[in-house]
Amino acid sequence: MKNRKLVRDPIHGYIELDDLMLSIVDTPQVQRLRRVKQLGFSNLVYPGANHTRFEHSLGTMHLAELSVSELEDESLRDEMKIAGLLHDIAHPPLSHASEGLLVKYLGKRHEEITKKVINGPISEILDIHGISVKKVLNHITGKSREKLISGDIDVDRMDYLVRDSYYTGVAYGLFDHLRLLRKMRYHNGEFVIEYEGIKAAESMLISRYFMYPTVYFHHVTRIARKMYELALKHCIEEGDLNPAELLRMDDYEVMCYLRERRGLPGEMAKRLDERRLYKRALYVGPDRVDVDWCMRQNPERLGTEIADEGGVEESSVIVDIPEIEKLREFRAKVITEYGIKTLEEVSTMPEFLRKGHINSWRIGVYCPQELRERIGRIASKIFNVKRFPRQARLDEVVIE
Repeated sequence: MKNRKLVRDPIHGYIELDDLMLSIVDTPQVQRLRRVKQLGFSNLVYPGANHTRFEHSLGTMHLAELSVSELEDESLRDEMKIAGLLHDIAHPPLSHASEGLLVKYLGKRHEEITKKVINGPISEILDIHGISVKKVLNHITGKSREKLISGDIDVDRMDYLVRDSYYTGVAYGLFDHLRLLRKMRYHNGEFVIEYEGIKAAESMLISRYFMYPTVYFHHVTRIARKMYELALKHCIEEGDLNPAELLRMDDYEVMCYLRERRGLPGEMAKRLDERRLYKRALYVGPDRVDVDWCMRQNPERLGTEIADEGGVEESSVIVDIPEIEKLREFRAKVITEYGIKTLEEVSTMPEFLRKGHINSWRIGVYCPQELRERIGRIASKIFNVKRFPRQARLDEVVIE
């Protein structure tokens, strides 16, 4: 019988690690995740949000193990557990706060860089145990047929929703993830939802719908993230920082690095440390602006245009145009008496949530407090913001 080490987790209780998983956990690459916050700058809004990618990775591995426990293929079970543990191994410092920089300068998201991080001690361990690195990577990137780690409804989402809800103190992310796990079946080489699990799947969709505007896209988090991006972008374009270095750095290293820089990077780090954040000069949704026009624009160019017209430094204006996320969960497969259907074919919830998701989207223009009036008026003009007789939404900022 394999030796097992017990790890106490506030979400799932005891998580078991056998010798193989423990040897991977003990590598420097996985241990770095102890020093990478799961939610980046969200602790500026929710002080308890200091949990890390390390514990989320353990939780994802645990849920993957529960999902595959009855499969006869031991190699597939090990692959799934390892993929759950390593799915965030390439996350840069402060998690998604650095993701845009990887895409901009390296042309890849963290999932696509995983192979580079796994090469070395981790790949050697997998080779010793006869586990295919390629198959593990396919599970992580969603290229495998099973799609349990990265798919339409996966164990990654299940863990981060309940975990982030717990640490932020926001109840919106809670749903019956164990019921959903029990109603997922391995069918013809892929994981599908049994018909009786539809309500649990709908509950997860609702949790995600509420968590995004409340936690993940809270305006304070967005502003802090954009200020941090601005500081690092300056360092990279000045030649002081190789963007590939972010793959080995943790939260402490990157913030210490910024604090030691002069000029803009040091100023942004000081503002973040003291929570002297930029303010919203403009913050509006799809009923106020032409969304298609916004999505075609370069935020940096718009920021320069607004700054020039306002006669202020470029670094004093940040334009934030988030992508409208594609909701893959709606394509999750469900077993019915009429065969395999997608979740949106058997539930009315996806249509409702799709509209709500778009309505919660916001573009933002951020600047120092003393420039809000001037920048707000210019930004409203450039974005051609529609005027209403009175402000219709309390979460909007429009300076007339």
